[in-house]
Amino acid sequence: MELHPSRVGLLVLAALQTLYGLWPLRRVRQEVAAIRSGAQTRITEQFPTEIRPLVDEINELLAHSEAQAEEARRHAGNLAHALKTPLTVITNAATAHDPDLDNTVIREASVMRRQVDHHLARARAIGRRASAQARALVWDSAQAVQRAVDRLYEDATIDIAGDRTAQVRVERQDLDEMLGNLVENAAKYGGGRVFVTVEKPDNGKVAILVEDDGPGIPAERRADLFVRGTRLDTTGKPGTGLGLAIVRDVAEIYGGTVTLDESEDLGGLLVTLSLPVA
Repeated sequence: MELHPSRVGLLVLAALQTLYGLWPLRRVRQEVAAIRSGAQTRITEQFPTEIRPLVDEINELLAHSEAQAEEARRHAGNLAHALKTPLTVITNAATAHDPDLDNTVIREASVMRRQVDHHLARARAIGRRASAQARALVWDSAQAVQRAVDRLYEDATIDIAGDRTAQVRVERQDLDEMLGNLVENAAKYGGGRVFVTVEKPDNGKVAILVEDDGPGIPAERRADLFVRGTRLDTTGKPGTGLGLAIVRDVAEIYGGTVTLDESEDLGGLLVTLSLPVA
C-alpha cells in the first residue's frame, strides 16, 4: 500500500516535531548524568520555559541533599568531639592509676551518655521532621512533663495555664523532650515555683513560656547557656549543660526558636519556646 506524498510529509513533520520537542529532555538527562559522574553539581544550561520548572526542582533537590549530607557530617563531627574529652579524662586517669578511677569513670560515662542522648534526639527529630502528619497537643505534653518532674522534685510547684487546644507541628516525643528539659531545669535551679504558659497561636507559631523564681541569669550571660557543656550553676547540682542546647537544636529542626528573658512575675529566668502551629 502506497502512502500519499502528503501523508509522508505529515509523518516526517510529526517525527521532527517529536524529536525537537523531546530534545530538551535529552539535554536534561545529559546534565543529570554529568552530575552523577561528578563533573558538575547543578544543572546550569538554559532550557525552554516548559522545562525550566523541572530543572529548578532538580536543582533544589540537589541542594537539599547536599544540606542534609553536610548536616550529617557536622552532626558526626560534633558527637566525636563531645566524646573525645571524657574519653581522654578516663584514659589519663587509668594510665596514672588514679585511686579515684571508679568515680571518674562513672562521672565521665554520665557525660558521654548525655551527649549521646543529645545527638540521638537531634537525629530522631531530623528523621521525623519530614512527616506532614506531625502534630502534638501542647497541653497534654505539659501535663505529662509536670507529672514526671513532680516525682523528681517534690518540693517544686509547677502550674500550667493558657490555651488547652493549641497544637504544634512537632512529634509528641520531641515536644516532651523539649518541655521536659525546660521544666526540669526550672525546677532544679529555681526557688520552687515554676509557671508554664501556653499562649494562643499567633502568626503561625505557638509560644510556650517556662519561668521560675530562681536567681535568674544576667542578660550578658544568657547566650552562654546555649553553648554545649556550659554551666552557669555553681551549686554542684548534677548536670552537663546540655539541656538548653538540646531544646534549641530540636526546636530549630522543626522551624522553631528559643529565647531567654527575665520573668516579670517570678523574677527568675523566662524561656520562651516558639513552635510552628499545626
